[in-house]
Amino acid sequence: MLSKIPPKTLDDLGWPKLIEHLAARCHTERGSAAAGALELFEHPEEARRRHAEIAEARLLHELGEPMPFGGIEDVVAWLDRVQKGGILEGPELLSVARTVDGHARLRRHVVARRGQAPLLSALAEEILELAHVSGPILDSFEEGGRLADHASPALGPLRRRVGQLNDELSRRVRGLLDHPAISPHLQDRFYTQRDNRYVVPLRAEARSRVKGIVHGTSQSGHTVFVEPEEIVDLNNRLALAESEVAEEENRILAELTGYVREEIPAIRAAIDAATHLDLVDGAARLADAQSASAPEIDDSGLLDLGQARHPLMVLAGRHCVPNDIRLAPRTTLIVSGPNAGGKTVVLKTAGLVALMARAGLHVPARPGSRVPFYRVIHTDIGDDQSLERNLSTFTAHVLHLCEFLSDASDRALILIDEVAVGTDPEQGAALAQAVLEALASGGAQAIVTTHYERLKALPPRDPRFESASVGFDLERMTPTFHLHLGVPGSSSALLVARRHGMPAPVAVRAEELLGDRRAGLEELLTALAEERRKIHDERAQIEAMRREAETARQEAETMKRAAQARERELRRGAHVEAVSALRRARDELDRLRASLKQAASLEEAAAAKEKIASLADEVAARAPEPETAGAPASAEDLVVGTAVLVPSLGGRGFVTAPPERGRVTVQIGKMKTAVDVQKLRLDPTPTPSRHERRAKEAQVKRQAISRTSHAQAMMQAQDELAPARTADATLDLRGTRVDEALAEVDRFLDDALLRSREVVFLIHGHGTGALKSAVRSHLGSHAAVARWRAGTAKEGGDGVTVTWLDVV
Repeated sequence: MLSKIPPKTLDDLGWPKLIEHLAARCHTERGSAAAGALELFEHPEEARRRHAEIAEARLLHELGEPMPFGGIEDVVAWLDRVQKGGILEGPELLSVARTVDGHARLRRHVVARRGQAPLLSALAEEILELAHVSGPILDSFEEGGRLADHASPALGPLRRRVGQLNDELSRRVRGLLDHPAISPHLQDRFYTQRDNRYVVPLRAEARSRVKGIVHGTSQSGHTVFVEPEEIVDLNNRLALAESEVAEEENRILAELTGYVREEIPAIRAAIDAATHLDLVDGAARLADAQSASAPEIDDSGLLDLGQARHPLMVLAGRHCVPNDIRLAPRTTLIVSGPNAGGKTVVLKTAGLVALMARAGLHVPARPGSRVPFYRVIHTDIGDDQSLERNLSTFTAHVLHLCEFLSDASDRALILIDEVAVGTDPEQGAALAQAVLEALASGGAQAIVTTHYERLKALPPRDPRFESASVGFDLERMTPTFHLHLGVPGSSSALLVARRHGMPAPVAVRAEELLGDRRAGLEELLTALAEERRKIHDERAQIEAMRREAETARQEAETMKRAAQARERELRRGAHVEAVSALRRARDELDRLRASLKQAASLEEAAAAKEKIASLADEVAARAPEPETAGAPASAEDLVVGTAVLVPSLGGRGFVTAPPERGRVTVQIGKMKTAVDVQKLRLDPTPTPSRHERRAKEAQVKRQAISRTSHAQAMMQAQDELAPARTADATLDLRGTRVDEALAEVDRFLDDALLRSREVVFLIHGHGTGALKSAVRSHLGSHAAVARWRAGTAKEGGDGVTVTWLDVV
């Protein structure tokens, strides 16, 4: 069982103020109340779960989809009254209905984001959607909170009857004001209501002159309010009608209250779930305000905070120097250094972070920071002098130390500011050492601040103690507030005294009285602190330069990518423009062929064709180069088994035979093809070993033996690699002359290039074979053609030529 954290510890560390910040960030009254009464968890798993819930809520905030809490009010008091048999009034019913609707919205929102927030979704699923409760209530009221006429079939007619009677009474009373038997006796020409009945004001002395019922007098006694007998019956009928309306309204309120009564358990469960979610969302907002992170609960007892900042200083917007705080299990950290240097802030930061971790809150420290799940935390920070209890500062301090010693054990954190001060320094130092040794022997972890040299000398002699110090800038004569682990610090009392105006002769005399040995030690510690500060500053400068260099590198990389993208776009645009020009030229050639019949004209056409072919080469040269990995391959690189990339085919394979006359055989999957050496690139993946190459060569030989024929294997591989033939990727040349067919082929390839089509199908049929030969010969010399092959049986056999193009 964990011990309850002493109230003094909570006050010393500023826990109530932190809770105020948490409560202010909740959305609902009950959420704020739950934050104000926040208790620490009893088990580490509970804290870990809350850490995870808060992380999910922060993710929803980051995505711009925080949990909605609009419309949710504190209706527990209304539920209590209903449970005791009471009937709710209109505003109370509306409050319940709005809350039930708010719960439903919250549930739908969170459950819809189960992927991002599974833990919160599980909580939200405890909320039931009670539309059968909220719907009738909201439908029964007008915007101002009055029961609507349509709340029941009877209410509207009853109210209209009341209105008619009021209109008739008003008309009748206005007529009585002019009646000769009444008009002379009126105190004033108006009528009003007393006890919900219409009356007229008469002079007191004329009371007996008008028959009717007296309903009161004015404060002065000069006016008597009389209900004339002419309207008594109408007033009675109006009172009866109003009574019927009130009865119907009460019946409706009772009916609507009954809907609430039936679902009180479900509404209470929804309130609890919504309060939990609100508390988690408030904690998420608190964490965001501190740039906090989820701590790791360390079961070994290691306290390791990276770049920790005091939570309250961060929330107050004050400058706070982040510090690394590390405390091994069963170890005491002795923090020394100048006054006002930040030693107490270190104590409070460690203690408050430990409380936050046990409460399931995120902490203002670097991600990955580790915090033990402390059983108890004791503090002695500040002056507990009490005149009422006849306690001096030192006496109160000793009482606290006795309490700490009785509670010193594993998972106890003891925080002491200026241990054993307020008495004789030599005896105080001895007492302090004895107390710290006893705490360490009990297994507790402790952080203490001190100026005692005896305590500063403990860490080198006893592994249970570690040193730390806060820095002091000798150049500026100000503390740096940086915590330096592993080294003690100088108190710098004389330096601080000088800084705050101590007369120089007094400071000099103090140095003389201090003696050479003590002065030398102080000077050594001071020099060490100054050297440490310089190293820290240099590291900070180096880190800043590294960040600047990294930023510059990233900017340069971004600019490089943008420039490459612009270049590709320009090349692509130039290529499209060139292909369009080529199409226009070929159209002109076709018109020329059609119009010119003489031999001379045919010679001109041939010349034009040659010129167009030259233009086609230029277009192909201006085509954007595909982005391909790997270095260009040479004939020497291409030994059997070498892994290569074939950009024109968009695949990778390996060499199966040595190069011959500038071409090399490459196997890609099940397909083997001959490719120009210049069109290959070396595969950047690791080069296979000699054993792997021999294995590949053996595999090639086995495949060659097993094939029935090379052509059959090619057909099978091609059948697998060829895409499905579509109408827009197919050109039918059957029935055309050779010269017309070749012109059609050129135009068709131009269109394919513009559409970035990789594969096209040319149907020429079998016939005499002249058209097929001419088309394939033309494709072999075409600059935009990467390769071609005969069609498979499924594609139309040898009467079809499948053509691959060099496209971007």
